[in-house]
Amino acid sequence: MTAGSAGAKAVTCPACGGTIEVRAAGFTVNLACQHCGSLLDVSRPEVALIRKYKRANENFALELGKRGTLFGQEWEVVGALRRKDQITIWQEFLLFNPYLGYRWLVACDGEWQFGTMLADRPQGPRDRVYWRSTPFTRMGRDQTTSTTAVAGEFYWRVKAGDTATATLFQSGQTMLSREVSEGEENWTQLVPVPEADVEAAFGLRRRSLPRRKAARGPMLFRPAIGMEQDDLGNMFKLALAVSIIAAIAMAVLAGPSTRTSAMVQVPVGGQIAPVKVGTIIVRRPWQFVTIEADTNQFENRWVDLEYNLVDRSSEQSIDAFGLVEHYAGTDSDGAWSEGSHHGDTMFGHVPRGTYDVYVSGSAHGWPVDPGINDAWGSVETINVWVEAETGAMSWRMWWTLVIVLFAWPVTILWWRFRDK
Repeated sequence: MTAGSAGAKAVTCPACGGTIEVRAAGFTVNLACQHCGSLLDVSRPEVALIRKYKRANENFALELGKRGTLFGQEWEVVGALRRKDQITIWQEFLLFNPYLGYRWLVACDGEWQFGTMLADRPQGPRDRVYWRSTPFTRMGRDQTTSTTAVAGEFYWRVKAGDTATATLFQSGQTMLSREVSEGEENWTQLVPVPEADVEAAFGLRRRSLPRRKAARGPMLFRPAIGMEQDDLGNMFKLALAVSIIAAIAMAVLAGPSTRTSAMVQVPVGGQIAPVKVGTIIVRRPWQFVTIEADTNQFENRWVDLEYNLVDRSSEQSIDAFGLVEHYAGTDSDGAWSEGSHHGDTMFGHVPRGTYDVYVSGSAHGWPVDPGINDAWGSVETINVWVEAETGAMSWRMWWTLVIVLFAWPVTILWWRFRDK
């Protein structure tokens, strides 16, 4: 006798009048009509219409009623579910053999797993359980899963919108799935199955395979924080590779570099008129121009700087401002300091041309300008070394890119250690 031939019977759909074969008669509670998608209650002598569904967009990767052999046993696809969590969308197929009962096939992102319901529940603490003397480690956090589509027949009442709390535990390639719904706890053993074996057994409608809801999701309902170690490592490698490529590209695009420098003295409590630092040449249609300012050591002072790039051909000026400041002192918590004796200013889009670089500025003291600082009447000055350079990289933009690239894998890593 072949799978599905025992106890089969036919019922009539009260919504469309179509004939439906109940393959697991005596076990099935809910049945979705293959003709109109109505959800039927077949647990009573009279078939009751529970709810009518639109069949559009409810295609599954395996066809209901298909029979095939997996692990040396013949199975028939009797039910299908589409489910999702916050990260992943996947499909689950209920298999039936009249002598062996029910099993599951789970399809997610090109990976397949074969599921067997457990009669003997694993035991152990929250983060590690033991099943048949084998330890299984918890993967990630609990996830809320929901059912979005139902087709075929099932041994329990199921409908779109059902939710459950799911947790995965892993030992090698074998996983244990725990689902809790309405106070009922169910465990399933999951082992990987090659897609080629599934296709050989049942055939595949590849256009209906579940698509990813986000970037590569882990198998089944596993959240990204519980993904494979290799996947996380690959994410870090990819982020590093993109960062290096971006740095090389920016260096190439920055183009040829010219620089000029000079030292100016700014009196504290006073200011200086524009001083010419030198000349730079922008050789590309546009380039970044960076001006760096370094000062001698000082405390509780700040220097306001104004930079001017004057185009020799048009005499138009491109202006920007810089600031160098440093403060220090002591309070009830001890010594403190803030600021820096170095400051960077970047011109983001300077057109091709030859530019004279000028700097002017003023220096100030805190809490008051000291002015003359010794008995001989000398005025305190701050030495400022100014260097202007064309073709410089925008390191600030590059670091922003690096932070964005590494944010997701670092967040996953943080969640993983947070759960331990």
